[in-house]
Amino acid sequence: MSERIIAFVENWVSENIHAEGYPAEGDDTQAKGFAAQCRAEALEAGIPASEIDDEFDDLTAFMSGQIQETNEREVGRQIDKDPS
Repeated sequence: MSERIIAFVENWVSENIHAEGYPAEGDDTQAKGFAAQCRAEALEAGIPASEIDDEFDDLTAFMSGQIQETNEREVGRQIDKDPS
């Protein structure tokens, strides 16, 4: 795996995906949008889409998982913060 591409995508995710609530079941519109944005910014950084595709079989599915994970971390943070 290309560390450069993985680092780029992981950094992109940390800067762009924030807890905003869960999408409706089966709705991958947000994940598709994030994947497209990430690809565009990667291209601007000199990383062709083909290299991202070599590292991530399904970037949309990866983004969907990141959305889920980000929301779950926020829920956990809120639970930990609640004194009751």
